[in-house]
Amino acid sequence: MNALNTKTRLKTTLAGALLPTLLSTLLLTGCSDSPQSGVLTMTVSRSDFVAQIPARGELEATSATPVSVPGGLRGPQSLAWILDNFSEVKAGDVVARLDGRRESLELELERFDFDKLALDGDMQRQKNLTTAQELNIGRDVTEEELSLAQRFFIDDERVYTKIDIIDQMRNKDYLEARLGYFDWGKGSHDAQANAELDLIRLKQKGLEAKIATYEGNLAQMEIVAPHDGLFVMQPGWTGTLPVAGDMVWSGIPLGNLPDTSVMQARLWVLESEAVGLSVGKQASVTLDAYPDKVFQGKVTQVDALAKARERDSPVNYFEFTVALDMTDTAIMLPGRQVQARIAAVSEPGVLSVPNQAIFQKEGRYWVYLQQGNQFIEQKIKPGSRSLNRTVVQEGLNEGDVVALTVPPRRTQA
Repeated sequence: MNALNTKTRLKTTLAGALLPTLLSTLLLTGCSDSPQSGVLTMTVSRSDFVAQIPARGELEATSATPVSVPGGLRGPQSLAWILDNFSEVKAGDVVARLDGRRESLELELERFDFDKLALDGDMQRQKNLTTAQELNIGRDVTEEELSLAQRFFIDDERVYTKIDIIDQMRNKDYLEARLGYFDWGKGSHDAQANAELDLIRLKQKGLEAKIATYEGNLAQMEIVAPHDGLFVMQPGWTGTLPVAGDMVWSGIPLGNLPDTSVMQARLWVLESEAVGLSVGKQASVTLDAYPDKVFQGKVTQVDALAKARERDSPVNYFEFTVALDMTDTAIMLPGRQVQARIAAVSEPGVLSVPNQAIFQKEGRYWVYLQQGNQFIEQKIKPGSRSLNRTVVQEGLNEGDVVALTVPPRRTQA
């Protein structure tokens, strides 16, 4: 019994060891060793050449209502809270809330400054009134003194000496000059008082504008859904979804309410793999959650320039859109991950070789063609190219044998 078990295990071990060799032999069907030891070759034959571009992305609605930071906001704002992604909302529901604490503090400070200016204005008016009263009293007293001086002025030398007469004249001139000073002071004081009050009112208008701005901002701290739907967050320019604490500005979109009845795929493909990608190409799309379901579509938009998907990443991608022929609303939800294959090239019955068999230098392309027991450099004209094969338009015939690696010895064709 033990001998039988040992024999069975030995057969299993040998089968496991031979399986990789058998698979390698099947994969290299059409390839063979050349007469020159160590050179792997293949026989050129005609077949259908199909080049597909792999891409990954996510589903999105063809049309959606944006949910953005209110356009009337002034200055940067801090996002205090945002609704969870893919949440059902009703019209008027709050989907995001901005932090109004800084606005409230600024509003209180501006109101304090406004009230302080109001007190300054009252004090200035009282000061102006006091000064005006002092000037009026001084003028009235001076006018009365001048009237008395004029009434009792006597220039008869029989009554007063010349010195007394001169003193009276001087006193009269002084009172007239003083009366003129009070008249001038009253006029200049009124102009200055009005200018100071105008300056206070101008400062108050500036504060009123700031107060109105802060009050307007505080009235827009809550962002609501314009209608019923599914709230889907929208990534920012960095590619990340909005979170509490982010700084936002007026008009920046935070998400949208998509129309899920018509969906499309937003996809990305590596810049190096985007050869042949263009508008109108057919595409096959599968959802990661439902890989057994294949949906057909057509490329409707391709970005003109490749760009990085992540900040500071050196890898560039082309972004493009595929319009789907049909939408399965039961499983197609915004944000679901998908992968696609785009039929970039389809040429029936052409000669093609693996990319590793083609060599180039300074715009010249060639393969190593077997002739007898040696290989020669055979110039070719390449055509369409996929990730692993290239169509040969000129230079090779069906049945030719080419090397898949550089042969050790060769001669020039």
